[in-house]
Amino acid sequence: MRIEPSEKIAGHPALEIRKLLRRGACCSWGINFVESILNVGPAKARRIVKMLESDGYIEKKTDSSFGSYWENTIKGNALALASAAPPVKRFAAERALSQLLERIVEVNSSDYFLYKVERAVVFGSNLSDSETVNDVDIAIQLVPANKDRDIFQGLLKQRRQKAISEGRSFNNLIEELCWPQTEVRRYLKIAHAFSAFTIYRTEY
Repeated sequence: MRIEPSEKIAGHPALEIRKLLRRGACCSWGINFVESILNVGPAKARRIVKMLESDGYIEKKTDSSFGSYWENTIKGNALALASAAPPVKRFAAERALSQLLERIVEVNSSDYFLYKVERAVVFGSNLSDSETVNDVDIAIQLVPANKDRDIFQGLLKQRRQKAISEGRSFNNLIEELCWPQTEVRRYLKIAHAFSAFTIYRTEY
């Protein structure tokens, strides 16, 4: 997926909306999160959320304990990692895809990452016959590396604590909670030609 730097989404600069959806890509979030990321007041934050929901970028969830919250849809995750760079030559896109596949193998064979890639599907302009493509779009499905729920939750906590002890700071609780998944996404994302959205499947 590709966006223009001057484009607007939900009445707000597209690059800022992309930042919002990137920050919330792997977790649920509320109005306060929008206020913080976009630096807007409550009323404007609610309007932006309503428009993003109407356009299919996010979906509303309700919990008896936490009230209303939102999560990215597949379309929202695509926007989260959309490219604002110019189209690239096909050979460059194919090289980026080849490198990505190599990194997927590395992630899945590594004992370090807490999530593994279960499925990867290429789609978008890369499947056309055009000499140039907007980017390399690929859907990535991540699953926990350890199937034992209690052990896995302990590993997630240790990884977050390790990141903090090493000096990494997080802008909010959501970024901290998402860190083990973010590590995988960062490792997989390569070159300006590559644009991906990630579908997270949590089994626990």
